[in-house]
Amino acid sequence: SFITCYYFGESAQPYFPPQIVFSPDDGLTIFAIDEINQRAYVTYPFTPSLRQTAWVMQHFPYAVPDSPQSKYYVQLSALSPMDSCMYGTYWKYGGNMLNFFPSHWINGSSFKIKNYMKFNYVMIHSTNSSEDEDHWYSNVTCRPDSGEIVPCQEMYFEKNTNIPRRSVEVHRAEWKVIQVTTYFTIKRIGKPDDKYFNSIPKDWFHICRDDDLEVLYNPQTISLSLHESVKVQVWLSTPPHRIDGNDTVIIQWKSINYTDCFTLSPKELIFNIENFHERQTLTITRVKNTEQTMLIPIFNGGGFDLVRPDAYPINIQ
Repeated sequence: SFITCYYFGESAQPYFPPQIVFSPDDGLTIFAIDEINQRAYVTYPFTPSLRQTAWVMQHFPYAVPDSPQSKYYVQLSALSPMDSCMYGTYWKYGGNMLNFFPSHWINGSSFKIKNYMKFNYVMIHSTNSSEDEDHWYSNVTCRPDSGEIVPCQEMYFEKNTNIPRRSVEVHRAEWKVIQVTTYFTIKRIGKPDDKYFNSIPKDWFHICRDDDLEVLYNPQTISLSLHESVKVQVWLSTPPHRIDGNDTVIIQWKSINYTDCFTLSPKELIFNIENFHERQTLTITRVKNTEQTMLIPIFNGGGFDLVRPDAYPINIQ
């Protein structure tokens, strides 16, 4: 272990301002965090030509009334200028999507916007702080690969304020243990400007992919001899969307290479908000010999039209 020693003591703990706009990498990434109103924003360059932007809120704007998205935390991400976007909902049937915000904001399938920093140890206010900075350090020391013994976490603030300047933390990076310094460029202390949140697409619910919509199989990979049949259980991970009063999704399957080598019974399965979690049986029969192939779903309705079919194949050997 790279943790070497604990010190015990009591001290008020340091925190980021609950409302702040800042950059942790000299302006490349911008965070706007509003802990009081439970909303946050981040943007950063994904590639030289693409920018990733994400929002998370307790009351996400433009959500369909009475939908899960209108009642729970939603995280929406968008790539521009590709106009590609996806979202996830933090409730008992969701929370599967990639997270663009601090990991300690997530607790299983629930979400809450908290302070940007999470200190893993008790932090002690240094009595040897400089004239223009307050220095805090953890009561636990670590030994990075450089060999010196240092506090596992350190935090520096502008003197007598909660304005953060930099953090120093010991991290395990693959096979190395290193000390990493992050410098914070503060753009605003206080409620973030609404401009960060006004850029949310008003039609996001209809044009962005719901990352929680998944098709589940048991088994997903099958071995099938000529004239043999195998039963596959099929169900959904989360309820389909209700669109124009219709909450059903119809799923059919097609082979990616062959058109008449398998028969399916039934030819389609229908799921809705009531039965999405109930396992339905799809019987697959091989009527011609083929090489290995996949059955790819064809979705119709329920918000699944934006789901990638090739992400949910049935593999046949």
